Amino acid sequence: MWTALAAVLLLAPPAAKDKAAPSFLEVVESNFNTWDLNHNGVLSEEEIDRLVVEPQLKGDSAAAIAAMKTVLRLGYLTPDLTLDYFKQAAAIEGAEQTRPEVAAWGGPDWNKAFKSARARIADPNRDLFRGGAVDLRQLKQGALGDCYFVSMIGALVNKQHDAVRKMISVQRNGDLKVSFADNETIVIPPLTDAEIATSSTTGEEGTWVAVFEKAFGTLRQAQYPEQHKEKVASDAIAQGGQLLTTIRILTGHDSEQFLIKSSVQISGNGEAKLQLRAQPQELTRMTRDKLKNALAKRKIVGAGTAPENLPPGIPSRHAYAILAYEQQGDQVVIWNPHGNTFKPKGPPGLENGYPTEYGIFKVPLKDFIQIFFALDIELDVSATTTGARSGKTSGGR
Repeated sequence: MWTALAAVLLLAPPAAKDKAAPSFLEVVESNFNTWDLNHNGVLSEEEIDRLVVEPQLKGDSAAAIAAMKTVLRLGYLTPDLTLDYFKQAAAIEGAEQTRPEVAAWGGPDWNKAFKSARARIADPNRDLFRGGAVDLRQLKQGALGDCYFVSMIGALVNKQHDAVRKMISVQRNGDLKVSFADNETIVIPPLTDAEIATSSTTGEEGTWVAVFEKAFGTLRQAQYPEQHKEKVASDAIAQGGQLLTTIRILTGHDSEQFLIKSSVQISGNGEAKLQLRAQPQELTRMTRDKLKNALAKRKIVGAGTAPENLPPGIPSRHAYAILAYEQQGDQVVIWNPHGNTFKPKGPPGLENGYPTEYGIFKVPLKDFIQIFFALDIELDVSATTTGARSGKTSGGR
């Protein structure tokens, strides 16, 4: 059915092209045979990963490979990545989008992913840092599932703007040395074009967060070589992790987790439901005390959401940074590493969500305990072990 539709669409008039840049398909057609390393007619994930870390792959070619890597990371179920498939996909993207059969296809927009990667790569300034103080409003999580990592970097930036600058240095040969606070040190080669296009972004502030992601991924590969055999180092930190991991490597301190909700087994069907671990008034007081004490000591604090229905604009299964507690209004200032903007369709609150700009929003503490599952709080206790191969320094795997 899909193949027949694609065949029909291949006969449709081509969409107008951007004269200033090639299309995704044009780049793929020009390079497919070279990229298909085993010449079996299919671009495999392994072949794509090898190309992502290839320093000689530049410009539009790197953008096309970055588009493929991003789509695969987002979990799209695609057929084998053959040249015929890319041609068919291009035909569908170029067809009239209002046609029911086209709208129903639901595949990735390859050209959109390519243009996004191309824009990232086209930036001629590859400085680690630009300008003065690092600005949290420029930081955005990319396609990696590393909110637990980026959120705590944001918390550190909010606490001490120059902290991340002190952790990265450029070596004479151009390699990058990242000295984490728990005495772990990682040296990595410069970022490739494709790595830049597939990492988190700091907008106008340089490539430093992408360097952190690559360094942390390289550290994970060293700690757990049997588990992490990825060609692309940042894959080792994708698809989730623990806030305590990042707190440890960024601060050199251990952390504690304060549970706001607990899992309760529901009789009959065996399902688990999350419930507040104490009465709302008491839990609000406990949470307030934890936050005020930690933030007064300038500790970094993270919060996580569980897989449950939440107010609009607040994703579940996600990690956030706590920036401040405001006595006036008894509310918490929170940062979503997506760096999103959100406007409630109605009065702010649990039903409509909360006004958000650059990922920053405020939530009354009485609502906070209804939304978030747990807090992770930096302690004064130093990390107890060091050494990249100890298997313990970075916490959970």
